[in-house]
Amino acid sequence: MEDTIVNDPPQESTGFFELNLVEQRIRVGRFSTRLEYILLALIAIMAVSIFIGFILLGIGIDDIKRWGYPALFLISGLRAASVILPIPGSGLTFAAGAFMDPVFGIPAPFAVGVVAGFAESLGEFTGYAAGYGGGRLLDKRALYERVKGWIRKRAFLTIMIMGMMPSPLFDVAGIAAGASRVPIRVFWPAVLIGKIIRGIAMATAGYYGVQIFEKIL
Repeated sequence: MEDTIVNDPPQESTGFFELNLVEQRIRVGRFSTRLEYILLALIAIMAVSIFIGFILLGIGIDDIKRWGYPALFLISGLRAASVILPIPGSGLTFAAGAFMDPVFGIPAPFAVGVVAGFAESLGEFTGYAAGYGGGRLLDKRALYERVKGWIRKRAFLTIMIMGMMPSPLFDVAGIAAGASRVPIRVFWPAVLIGKIIRGIAMATAGYYGVQIFEKIL
């Protein structure tokens, strides 16, 4: 799989509406603004909604236990989609690995890791979109510039490895990948593999960790 970075596509215009991906601007009638501001506004709305769901409504491991794997998928995806208000998700995967039941004969740690990893890989597209919309969110930050350099050299490998890291670190990689115009055919498989590996590791740690803890007690 090639780690090729594509060139910017040309602008699209219909008179009333104009989308200029070279200058990263969007115009509707007389209103014109940078595309990244529109994407940031949408991400902010999503982040606030997720914050309300997790904090004010108390969404957590009890909901996963009650509704099973669909709840795990939904919560993991929404958590990963929050870039502006990072919400810890490792604890949910850890606990789900300990308390969820096997499905179709698949051991719970493996099933939990795959479901959570797949959902998180989809949620991480918010960071990718934010970077694609301008790429200036983290400009001049040392970590961002370093990760961006790695992505330009080895996109697939860098994104996959960063996918195994805690979400705040991967947010940097997601934004850098979008800003570097990494093709989705390279970005998503790399994220998916990294997130699933991390999910299985966390769920397995929860499964055996709780058993060891119960034996000690």
